[in-house]
Amino acid sequence: MNPLTVFLRARYGKGFASREAIAQHQQKAFQHLRRNIMPRSPFYAPYAGKPLSDWPLMNKALMMEHFTDINTAGISKEEALHIALTSEQERDFAPMIRNIAVGLSTGTSGQRGLFASNKRERALWAALMLGRFSPSFLQRQRVSLFLRANNMLYERLGNALISFEFYDLLQSFNSHLQRLADQQPTVLIAPAQILGLLAQAQKERIINIAPRCIISVAEVLSPEDKNAIETVFGIRVDQVYQCTEGVLGMTCRAGNLHLNEAYMHIERDIIDEASGAFAPIITDLTRETQPVLKYRLDDILIPDNEPCPCGCASLRLKRIEGRCDDILYWRTADGTLRMIPSDLIRQAMATAKTGISDYRTVQHGQQLLEIWLEAADYEQACAEVTRNLAAQAVSVKAQLPELRFHTGIHMQHDQKRRRVIAKP
Repeated sequence: MNPLTVFLRARYGKGFASREAIAQHQQKAFQHLRRNIMPRSPFYAPYAGKPLSDWPLMNKALMMEHFTDINTAGISKEEALHIALTSEQERDFAPMIRNIAVGLSTGTSGQRGLFASNKRERALWAALMLGRFSPSFLQRQRVSLFLRANNMLYERLGNALISFEFYDLLQSFNSHLQRLADQQPTVLIAPAQILGLLAQAQKERIINIAPRCIISVAEVLSPEDKNAIETVFGIRVDQVYQCTEGVLGMTCRAGNLHLNEAYMHIERDIIDEASGAFAPIITDLTRETQPVLKYRLDDILIPDNEPCPCGCASLRLKRIEGRCDDILYWRTADGTLRMIPSDLIRQAMATAKTGISDYRTVQHGQQLLEIWLEAADYEQACAEVTRNLAAQAVSVKAQLPELRFHTGIHMQHDQKRRRVIAKP
């Protein structure tokens, strides 16, 4: 598959009309994967002729352990780690290994991982993103990327029609504002919390930018954050569900989030039968430098089985619930555990009459739920959240843990925001 095909499909295609069409497309992609990619990986070559059910279940720790044998470029884990760590320390992401970009990933788990991509794979990413979201190619597009690491995935793809500007999240947020104002981006790509800060800076007239496209990446975009950002900038905020392992989903033209089944085969590890919540097990049908096959992510996704107005049959999501380790459970009267959606916590905050600008929750076992609030009237907000959570507990027939409130939230722009955290 070449970048032009990906671009045209993303720009003008309407997606798959049926699940049968998706299955046929993926069957051909699997044949290519077995013939042309798996035999080049010392780790996966023995599985090329075996059914998917016999392939090993992969995760970040195993990917890190077997990196040398998994990748098809002959790069050792030690060599890749050296380049990636040096780039992180010096904040210089230009060095590559034989045209292969390597980098580190930690995500929300804090567990370190290595990733590698060649020029073609980087071009495919850009073609997919620009085909779907770029406002127009009748004028030069200026893309602002607020990311933790650059790894040259983007800036090397610049040309006469498009330029990329990288903003390092490890640097002071305020240090970026003047450069952003000078750039005047037409496309703004950033994590949700950074988009929120930029919206606040725009509202306070610290900056004055007019992007024609805004894309939220790397973090869960809550309805409240989405509404606040859209109100300030006056345009819709699109969402890309992306991790180191690839682009798993993006919003369609109707504004709904779909899984990227044109390029990913996704199995479901069901976590909660009632809601259909599942952890995705992904097989990337395009990656060749570092095959991502039968890889279980720690995310929890909530499916939406309603047909989408856009007409695409790719699975639609209600929301990204969060990480597996951060799913809350409350006890019921008979002692069993009930999964508590993060949306229930969000609603308890959003429906408080006292304005709550931000929050964090950390649950310890099933006994204690700590809550950090930023609110104009902190005491009133605590009382309202307590009432709301008590009502929510009754509605799901569960016992509310002890609540302990705190004021003030320490924001770390270089890390993914987690508003709901579960601890043993």
